[in-house]
Amino acid sequence: MDWPRFGRVALKPFFAGLSEAEWKGLYETFRDPEVAEWNGSTPLRSPFWLFKRFVLAEARRKDRVAFVILDEKGEYLGTLELYDLTPEEATLGILIGRKDRWGQGYGTEAVRAALDYAFRVLGLRRVKLRTFAHNLRARRAFAKAGFREVGLGPGPQGKEDVYMEVCREDFSPEA
Repeated sequence: MDWPRFGRVALKPFFAGLSEAEWKGLYETFRDPEVAEWNGSTPLRSPFWLFKRFVLAEARRKDRVAFVILDEKGEYLGTLELYDLTPEEATLGILIGRKDRWGQGYGTEAVRAALDYAFRVLGLRRVKLRTFAHNLRARRAFAKAGFREVGLGPGPQGKEDVYMEVCREDFSPEA
């Protein structure tokens, strides 16, 4: 399995197929009210079969690459995707659904694995993201992974968002 890796995490592509435990973890991530709040959404209310059908359809889109994040034991941690993918850039989205793992560096490691994949394998020039300005933990984790803040402004959820990016020439896979 030659999946993107960094530190303790591996990014398993959706196209590799998900185990039942991974599907359950993904489903619970999107149903969790606290995770949904940090993601600027509402908790999922759809039945599992419909959720699975929607996720598989989204994963087949040509403008995104979706992964589940696995820890050092191969257990589900969350999800990460590169979306709005063009030949030059993509937007990164990440959710660590295992709240017992928050604040332990897994998200930073997953982002570093994704950035290495984006620049080395996909040949992108830039990866960008948007997060809530008040989410200081996420902002620090993204900065530690190599992102820099490029702007601040109102986001789609009506809260102030911070816009961040990292360019290929500024990224070091070993850091």
